[in-house]
Amino acid sequence: MRRKLNTEYLFSLVLSVTAALLIGAMIMFANGKSPILGYSALINGALGSKYNLATTLAKTVPLILTGLATAVSFRSGIYNIGGEGQLYLGAFAGAYVGFTFVQLPGFWGIILAVAAAALVGGFYAYIPAILKVRYKIDEVITTIMMNSIAILFTDYLVNYPFAAARGKMGGTDMIGEAYKLTRLVKLSKLNTSIFMTVLIAISIYYFLQKTSIGYELKMVGQNAAFANYGGISSKKRMILAMVLSGALCGIAGSFEVLGSHYRFLQNISPGYAFDGMLVSLIVKNNPVGVVFMAIFFGILKTGSIAMEHTTSIPSELVLVIQSIIILFIAGENGFKAILRKLLAKDQYEISSLASKLEKEAGEK
Repeated sequence: MRRKLNTEYLFSLVLSVTAALLIGAMIMFANGKSPILGYSALINGALGSKYNLATTLAKTVPLILTGLATAVSFRSGIYNIGGEGQLYLGAFAGAYVGFTFVQLPGFWGIILAVAAAALVGGFYAYIPAILKVRYKIDEVITTIMMNSIAILFTDYLVNYPFAAARGKMGGTDMIGEAYKLTRLVKLSKLNTSIFMTVLIAISIYYFLQKTSIGYELKMVGQNAAFANYGGISSKKRMILAMVLSGALCGIAGSFEVLGSHYRFLQNISPGYAFDGMLVSLIVKNNPVGVVFMAIFFGILKTGSIAMEHTTSIPSELVLVIQSIIILFIAGENGFKAILRKLLAKDQYEISSLASKLEKEAGEK
């Protein structure tokens, strides 16, 4: 049954993506642009060269991590909408380690920076988790509010006590050379964080799918009362899920510092956590699906810039495509109900026609 449901949803997802791309093509055609040229430019801009492919993969790293963060919390029945704030604080923590402990060897320094980011992000997620399980305060509201607190707090830090000694405000000092992750393709921002991200993704998949704690998180998410009846502490598992979710967002922030910018910037994230949330929700919080959907989103984001440059088709069309995919996925149950009614009607008409033919044959 579970495999059947997964197959049905996969079919719905493919259909939704296809429909979104077709509607995008219709919009191009209605504006006097060639859909073939538009999509060709998009694909070529995302995958057409070593540099383009590297840029696309670089954009998928934060999407994968924040998508997995959403999957962990949402599957456990507690909703972390505060990933953006956790990412900012994690990024600052990683940068602080990088420009403070410059004498540490590279390997241990990177581990310390990533660990600090995970701890800070996890702790910041721990606060709304405690408010949820102990005082029944809606975590959706608290995490949304805490996004603004974290972003404004890091704005203050980066513009005043930790502002760069040289240059403009809005950034910290550069991290030590030993902390900088190795770039894999010349001129691109793709770095060794991609390998760590793959390792994290495999670990999260194994944790959620193959361990008893992962099973307990799923049970709590499906029915907390039943989980409590079975001896599972739903409160502890919700806190664990939220802290792990925050830690993943913090790690995503540290990778932006260590691999891309080499310091903390005031606007270090263009909304990675929110995009990661969409990635996860589209694939129903499936960790494997998160990876593939993050790559798809990375292709759209990278390719849209090349598409606009080459064909003058606005890159905002990608936002339209993403919105249509979300619309179709959100209306999945309704579309299925309509399809079942149509199939039932067709089956009834076929049965009626067969009965009529049998009756006429009997009379003859």
